[in-house]
Amino acid sequence: MTDAPPRAFRLGLINPNTDTAHTAAMLEVVAGVLPAGGAVDAVAVARGPRSIESRADAAVAAAEVARAVHDDPGHDAYLIACFGDPGLDAARELTGAPVVGIGAAAFAAVAMVARRFAVITTLARGIAELEEAVEAAGLRRRCAGVLALGIPVAAQGAAYPDTTERIIELGRRACEELGADALVLACGGMSGVTERVAQAVGVPATNGVAVGALTAHALWRAGLRTSAGGAYAPPEPIPYDGMPSFTRS
Repeated sequence: MTDAPPRAFRLGLINPNTDTAHTAAMLEVVAGVLPAGGAVDAVAVARGPRSIESRADAAVAAAEVARAVHDDPGHDAYLIACFGDPGLDAARELTGAPVVGIGAAAFAAVAMVARRFAVITTLARGIAELEEAVEAAGLRRRCAGVLALGIPVAAQGAAYPDTTERIIELGRRACEELGADALVLACGGMSGVTERVAQAVGVPATNGVAVGALTAHALWRAGLRTSAGGAYAPPEPIPYDGMPSFTRS
């Protein structure tokens, strides 16, 4: 007698900004990598920045991510589809389902396929934050550098071929001049061009959307849930003024 097959996996993809075109592109990427029978749904963020370029934008987006997870608790796992992973720890306090950020997933993945990597981001103002993220991931000595395109989030994706060519140009520079042997594309909007960049530059490239979705599925399939103790314990029962408080699902 064999065990019954696992039920279909349902992933909630949260785009912390309100750019519906980028949301659609990332949904397509995730749908293309999930195992047969798996489904991905957009978990709506109703308000906030159209794109996230500053820490102020990220602070607003983080609150909306937490609210989205709280208000839509029916998924087996969640993927926060912005490279800065806004609201990641807060979301983990609110659900037992695994919550994966594409930034953390990209760094974990690149560390397993290369010894030295470079990060390509949108605007120069994000370099310091990404350097801090690399440090937090324990990968500072393996990062060849963080390079900025000088092109905002809103102009990323397959609809902007000039942007893709600029990513390829910086990727080649990172390999030839900085010694990188892999690339991390630090924007969810780049998810649809990752394969094109990898082929053109000739090294592995990831931005975390595909590998983050597969990580979320793997955690669910292995029966792992977010801890309800310690750092990810449910929020304390504190009254909120002017808005509903948070509880864990």
